Amino acid sequence: MVKRTDLGAGGAQLKGKGAARVALADLNRLLATVGKPAWTTPVLVLLGFFSSLAETLGITLVLLFVYSASGHMEESIAGSGIFGVLLNRYATSFNGSLVLAGAILVAIIARAGLSLLYNLISSRIGETISERARNRVHQQYLSVSFGYLQRFEQAQLLEVLGTESYLVASAYHSFTRLVINGSSVIVFAVFLLALSWKITLIAVVGSVVIAFGLRQFSDWARELGARSRVVTKALSEQMLVTVQGMRTIRAYGQEEIHQQRFANLSSNARETSLGSARLSSWIEPITEVGYLGMLCVIIAGADWTNTGFAVTIGAVALLYRLQPHVREFESNLLNIVHLQPQLRSLWTMLDRGDKRYPAKGHIALQGLEKDIEFRDVSFRYQLDSPQVLNGVSFHIPVGKTTALIGASGAGKTTIVNLLLRLYEPDAGEIVVDGERLNELQRVEWLSMLAIAGQDVDLIEGTVLDNIRMADSKASIEEVIAAARGAGVAEFVEPLPESYDTWVGYEGLNFSGGQRQRIGLARAILRNPKFLILDEAMSALDLGLENRIRHLIGSRMEGRTMLIITHRLETIKTADHAIWIENGRVKGEGSPERVLAEAKVELETFDREEYC
Repeated sequence: MVKRTDLGAGGAQLKGKGAARVALADLNRLLATVGKPAWTTPVLVLLGFFSSLAETLGITLVLLFVYSASGHMEESIAGSGIFGVLLNRYATSFNGSLVLAGAILVAIIARAGLSLLYNLISSRIGETISERARNRVHQQYLSVSFGYLQRFEQAQLLEVLGTESYLVASAYHSFTRLVINGSSVIVFAVFLLALSWKITLIAVVGSVVIAFGLRQFSDWARELGARSRVVTKALSEQMLVTVQGMRTIRAYGQEEIHQQRFANLSSNARETSLGSARLSSWIEPITEVGYLGMLCVIIAGADWTNTGFAVTIGAVALLYRLQPHVREFESNLLNIVHLQPQLRSLWTMLDRGDKRYPAKGHIALQGLEKDIEFRDVSFRYQLDSPQVLNGVSFHIPVGKTTALIGASGAGKTTIVNLLLRLYEPDAGEIVVDGERLNELQRVEWLSMLAIAGQDVDLIEGTVLDNIRMADSKASIEEVIAAARGAGVAEFVEPLPESYDTWVGYEGLNFSGGQRQRIGLARAILRNPKFLILDEAMSALDLGLENRIRHLIGSRMEGRTMLIITHRLETIKTADHAIWIENGRVKGEGSPERVLAEAKVELETFDREEYC
């Protein structure tokens, strides 16, 4: 059995105060892997900084208006240190209520404009990063070794591609907001320091206490993120089971059981979402109560801080506007911590350091002229799994038909997978026309091959889409000709949508024999130099099989064929035969000789285990 791997397992083990640090490190590592324009973060930070500066200057103008209206202008100028000097200059520059109101309006519009520009750029960059992440994951699925992908559940792969790749935008937005919120805090702190260093000290101590209190939610956020990922994965798996196994579920009367399973998982998802909502709900009241307490301390300690009415009003105004930035800072930090398991999972999938990739090859192969040889090839699917092939050596003569026989589990399908470059041998080598297979240009080699089998890999799409998998540029006439040759036209053309009929998941809208015919049509359309038939006609009636075999035989005359079959008549018509058992070659040569060595009679050989 293939061992399944959890992409996010590393993130689930993180504990303690370093959760935020680790989450930020994972995010930066992921952003470096995905790639983003170098100018984005500095530009967004500058926009955020100038937006905060415009906000702070606007507050100062409002304070100037308040001081002027309340008759405390002289007191504010005299008792506010550097801030008083700034107010004095403001009063000189904006003399008159109309001018002052206009300046306030300009400051508000400037801040709104900068915020709008920031949001537009941030959204665009965030979605671009998510797009790159999706594309990179999809490319990884199509380029990484097939064996690596088989370590994961299908639902997990869909979760990474369909959900986790989208979360990068949210995490990046939170990251840039962290920097901007930090810049805003610095701007406000500078203005507050200009007002009173003693009040600034109280504000700094109070902010640290509030931040420390909110930071205690980091472990909660991380645990919720890990739990959310597990619940979402389980729910996705159940969705796939329901959609893919709908026929089986109904056939065995398992509707209530699966409905209950889905309801339980859906309930878990609801509880997890509620937990995230509760976590977010705590941030605002804690921040507001904390800052209210801070203001009470400032007012109560007015004598110690030597602050009058004007300074107190200024401090209250600045701290009131500072509060949302502190709250948003903590909220964004917790959001990144919450997303850390998903970010770790996504990065694990994108990381190329621990994965194998099929060699693209560099040797051009124009055609098949000699033999295809397996030389002492050994292979196992996992390091801890049994060996499937154990030093097998044989050759497939070019331009001939070779029959590959053996009991189920003997290693026949593994041989096909190695020929298709889905896997690489652990030991030994496969040689084509004297050249190592992994040194041949992979795409060019595969362009010469076609495969049709008893387990037809049909994609979710139409009949036309599935046949065109062999040649995406084929005309509709060529597709129909291949379909008619494989007997597909007999059951497809009478349908209302003909070749545009949807095949359903893995072709379940059609019978096993019909799916095999679609696979054969695909192979015929490919017009290969090397055709592999893996029990490709086991579900067809004898008449149709003979007709298709005659068509394929005429088209493949002088070309190479590898037939995996348990039908004695098919073996006898081959030019060459290979007998494999328990991962070892037991016989090779003419069909008569191999069958004689195997001592297999018709009634013994033509059994189901030989398939």
